[in-house]
Amino acid sequence: MLLIHGFLDDLTVWDGVIDGLGDNVATVRYDLPEFGRRAETARDTSAITLAALAAEAGALIDSITGPVIVVGQSLGSQVAELAAAAHPDRVTGLVLLTPVPLGGTHLPGDVVAQFHALDGDSIAQRAARTAISPHLSDDQLDRLTDIGRHLVPGVAAHYVDVWNDGAADAPATSAFPGPALVIRGGVDGFVTGELADAIASRFGEPDVRTIESGGHWLHVEFPDAVAAMILDFADSVQVTKCERRSPA
Repeated sequence: MLLIHGFLDDLTVWDGVIDGLGDNVATVRYDLPEFGRRAETARDTSAITLAALAAEAGALIDSITGPVIVVGQSLGSQVAELAAAAHPDRVTGLVLLTPVPLGGTHLPGDVVAQFHALDGDSIAQRAARTAISPHLSDDQLDRLTDIGRHLVPGVAAHYVDVWNDGAADAPATSAFPGPALVIRGGVDGFVTGELADAIASRFGEPDVRTIESGGHWLHVEFPDAVAAMILDFADSVQVTKCERRSPA
């Protein structure tokens, strides 16, 4: 299972989910450029595009033996879909947590400016996380805010443009042909139920789940619940795969 984090995060946001998955599945975590252990490694942040991120994720898929389920959260959901679509023979399922549209959110200019202003402002980042993930504990907020504190100036603002602009050639129907699970939080003010349903409708076999008290970072707030949903999905994907291979 390949796990792809979202905006202002790093691979450690998956710690709780991995604990919840236990020994049921092997995981690989992808740190996006300039986050976590890859901070200050990009020579040119303008080269960070959805296509480039998906290519890196695809290389990780190629390095994994056997079938892969790709999991992405928020910005990571865009990367996950592109990588999965490019590897339909390897990826058996796609899990999108609090996803944003592959084609971008295209927010009004004044709203984009507010997101740009998060760059280098830890207090504003903490407030933004609290606003759309109200059940994060103080310790969780401290840990998440610390991730953003170490970003090179300009990185966060660039990533805002990446997920807001999205993929210019995003198709109305997803290019990934396999089953997809969409999980949203009931109190996520960013990814609403209407938006999650619209994203799910692009897939041929969507399953939409809601964690009612979950916010945008529901994988941090409720990691065990998220892990349980992912395991259920993984089981269903395996069953479906066996059914399709069985003789009529």
